[in-house]
Amino acid sequence: MIATKPHISFRQEVQSPCGRDDATICFVGSAMQFPDTVLRTVQAEIGPAHTRREGSLAALDGPEFLQHHLCAIVVDEQNAEDLVLARAERHSSLGRASTLIAYMHQSFAEDLMQRHAATICSNMISLLPMNLNLDTWLSILRMTLAGGHYIPPELLSPPAPVHHPAQSSAYAATPGRGGEGDSAAAMHGLTRRESEVLVMLASGQPNKTIATRLELSEHTVKLHIHRIIAKLGVTNRTEAAVLYLRQQGA
Repeated sequence: MIATKPHISFRQEVQSPCGRDDATICFVGSAMQFPDTVLRTVQAEIGPAHTRREGSLAALDGPEFLQHHLCAIVVDEQNAEDLVLARAERHSSLGRASTLIAYMHQSFAEDLMQRHAATICSNMISLLPMNLNLDTWLSILRMTLAGGHYIPPELLSPPAPVHHPAQSSAYAATPGRGGEGDSAAAMHGLTRRESEVLVMLASGQPNKTIATRLELSEHTVKLHIHRIIAKLGVTNRTEAAVLYLRQQGA
């Protein structure tokens, strides 16, 4: 069973383009990662879209792909960086296809999120663990092909450090200010950016405003709030704000 409370969101148009007879779900990677049995299973369980396998994203620029309605692209770890870059640059070969990164190693996914969280979230690139049971794996794949965005919870909420309230001092009152506030943030394991988001969250500003002021996407702001909640050991954004305000008055 997978953990509860993953990051799941949906586009406005949730009707799956993979429901067309002429649609193609392309798996990009090695036959070891995506063997024929995987392609046949997806074809049988998720059709009527057809499945195929290519060795690299560059193959999608080939003339034969002009005749395909490419509805989804699933890449392995070796092609993950190329997919993130192509999405960031709005590469035309990807079109409006759903994009997923299938990974075997937790450490790989953690590193990818650490470096590319903003691009992954703002471009709705889903992260698909390959070590799940088949029913769960297929359910997540179906959801993303229907316009959803999935990121496993363990990639959003790292283990919270031990919290000692008596040792905590106030956070910085102004985002980005150095000194005592940064020390308190460090005690909770918050990064500078997470501390900035917390200050604005505690002042009652909505995600859209926070995103605008910090020049982030709303998806990235939500990701930061997930991490803040986990690191502070609270259950929601309101409790995080209350804890911050209490420490401000300490």
